[in-house]
Amino acid sequence: MTKTGNFLFFLIFLIFGFFAQATPTVQATVDRNEVGLTDTFTVTVSIVSTDDHTIAEPRIPDLDGFELLNNSQSTAVAQKLVNTPQGMQFETQRRKEFHYIMGPKRTGTLSVDSFEVIVDGKVYRTKPILVKVSEQGSGQNRPKRPSQNPAFEDPFEAMDQADEEIFNQLLKQRQRLLQQQMGQFPDDTNWPPRATGLPEAAFRSLPTNPNEAFFISVEVDKTEVYEGEQVTVNWYIYTRGQMETLDRLKFPSLKGFWKEIIEEVPSIQFTEEVVNGVPWKKALLASHALFPIKPGRAVIDEYKIKSRVRTLSQGLGGFYGRPYEYTKSSARVDIKVKPLPTEGRPSDFTGAVGQFEVHASVENQTTPVNQPVSLKVRFEGAGNAKVIDLPAIAWPTGLEQYDTKSESKFFKNGRSYKEFEVLVIPRQEGDMVIPALSVSMFDPQANKYYTRTTQPITLKVVNNPNAPVGSSSRLADGKTSAKSTIMENKLPNPVMSWAPATEAHVLYRPWLWMVVYGAMALGLLVKAQKEFGWGRRRRTLKELVNKRYKQVDGALSKNDYRKVGVEMTNIFYLVLGEVAGEGGASQEIERLLALMPPSLRRDHGDEIAKNFEIFQTMSFAPEEMLGALKDSSSMKVNVEKAKKIISSVIAAVEAK
Repeated sequence: MTKTGNFLFFLIFLIFGFFAQATPTVQATVDRNEVGLTDTFTVTVSIVSTDDHTIAEPRIPDLDGFELLNNSQSTAVAQKLVNTPQGMQFETQRRKEFHYIMGPKRTGTLSVDSFEVIVDGKVYRTKPILVKVSEQGSGQNRPKRPSQNPAFEDPFEAMDQADEEIFNQLLKQRQRLLQQQMGQFPDDTNWPPRATGLPEAAFRSLPTNPNEAFFISVEVDKTEVYEGEQVTVNWYIYTRGQMETLDRLKFPSLKGFWKEIIEEVPSIQFTEEVVNGVPWKKALLASHALFPIKPGRAVIDEYKIKSRVRTLSQGLGGFYGRPYEYTKSSARVDIKVKPLPTEGRPSDFTGAVGQFEVHASVENQTTPVNQPVSLKVRFEGAGNAKVIDLPAIAWPTGLEQYDTKSESKFFKNGRSYKEFEVLVIPRQEGDMVIPALSVSMFDPQANKYYTRTTQPITLKVVNNPNAPVGSSSRLADGKTSAKSTIMENKLPNPVMSWAPATEAHVLYRPWLWMVVYGAMALGLLVKAQKEFGWGRRRRTLKELVNKRYKQVDGALSKNDYRKVGVEMTNIFYLVLGEVAGEGGASQEIERLLALMPPSLRRDHGDEIAKNFEIFQTMSFAPEEMLGALKDSSSMKVNVEKAKKIISSVIAAVEAK
């Protein structure tokens, strides 16, 4: 009986543990609960589980009192050792986060209502969060967001960050191989599943060689469009290694297109994607909305990247090997641009291609005579509204157009607007009608022209009590209220004599003009001396370097590792440029080293290259790859070592 009871208890424990681990945890957190009216805060919706789930983007609640400023998402995978009945085993834990940056619109204690998240078809709701909004900002730096789920604590906190990254990558790679062998990993280029609602790309280049260090992919939603129709293009980078630097050598020129930037990513963030059964890390480089300018053939040219990448080396047991530099380019994509149909084209066609609405309005329909009135005509919809021109308006008698200005904007969701503000001045009293405005546009989806018409606007022009007499007329009787004045046809008397004023005698004092011109000449000489450095001693290379060291020391005191890396990189360029006779960073570092005198290159070349690579990595590498390089003690050691090398090079140059 005892054995049977123990067995049942053990079976219940296994079943409960399995379902407890498989059930995801969904919760919402904020990085701070008290903000000022001008501050922002971040709401993070986290989904944590040990299994892989299909997670839809959360439904955002009604933001009463808040404004959504930006949103992003991230994923993370970690491994930790857990004690199971079968012994110590690795457990995989996954976290997917959706980040929403918000700003308050009023003061008080406000509530961020529940987010709704669908995981594997099941609906989860987060708890509401209270945020206290005060009139003044907190004046404090925003705290770093802590881990909100104890079940997802980092299992490698005691390890060095760089070693942790390598070890974690190795574990994930081995787990994928096991899943593939067990048939748990789908061989599908669309895994993980794409977000719903996104249009399927008409052209997509994907990596085919699993041994490539990285690959530049381009996605285009349409390859055949009308003139002026929107084409959305996205560039992605795929890599299987660890990228240490990323240099954008060539942005696409996109000749033949009107370009609107949807997103150009300053710092890339990777997510995981499997292509033909091979796991890759993928990140967005840029997203543009393109509008072909003329019919014919247009080309989306290459996006070119140079990067230093560490790839997995099988000979080292699956760890990353030494870094190599590669240069990759995206594919060129041909776009067929069709001309707009001439048949049935209306005479009032403005050139707009898309789905737009147009509205006209005035600030006040009752206005005094001779008082400017602002008429606003707004085009808004899907497409490029920036190319729309204001059609001709048949103004009624007595209404004078004075000035016209416009503003326009393109949004990330593909919509845009253009608003014209026309200043008109009514010159007569009475009722005036601004006629309806008829505008024709082309819908590329329906393949036809369509017309939008505004409503006529009636202006009631009343008497202006502040206007001078005779400045207006009345429409009722058609008679002017001002009497004309008859001017006498008579010439003025001629001037027979002239006597200068008393103040004019100063013009006849030559000594005063000498003082004025002398002061002007002296001022010009002082300015020229400042601009061109006349009479000043040219600073030596050592003095220039010591001046830049002050900026490095200031960054060290603030533990600003990025600035330390940038400033030390610039100092290396300055010194090597002067030694090589190239005047600074006009050449690559390898070129500058090659131009150095052979004796200096032999004595210091290797040390310079090694130290330069350290500071270049501190300047551009992702934070998670820096490891101990960003520690204050490590930075001080590297800076002092670099200063000694630079001093030796300068001393050798000055000795010659």
